[in-house]
Amino acid sequence: MEVEMEKSKNELLHRTSILAKIRSDKTPSRVEVQKKIAALLGVDDKLIVIDKISQDFGTKISKAYIKVYDSMKALREIELEYRLKRTGTHDEAPVEAKPKEKKVKEDKE
Repeated sequence: MEVEMEKSKNELLHRTSILAKIRSDKTPSRVEVQKKIAALLGVDDKLIVIDKISQDFGTKISKAYIKVYDSMKALREIELEYRLKRTGTHDEAPVEAKPKEKKVKEDKE
């Protein structure tokens, strides 16, 4: 798997945005891309969020939009919960929802 990256730093959100072109025989999984980017940049793979991987039909080049956060605190404050679950960085116990109380209508007589 060969990776070409175009990086841009976002100081306000404490992250680096990466547009990557990945040469591979098949569309790589999120875990494969996450580990490859972590190895290339020398960062912890839990700080990496892969937003999107797409591949045009019949080509061997995938395009990926990746976000690398400076800290776990910034990642948890900014990213949506479903993306945290998808990347495996969501390790908190889920909040239990309270059951709704049924309203009873009173008959007027």
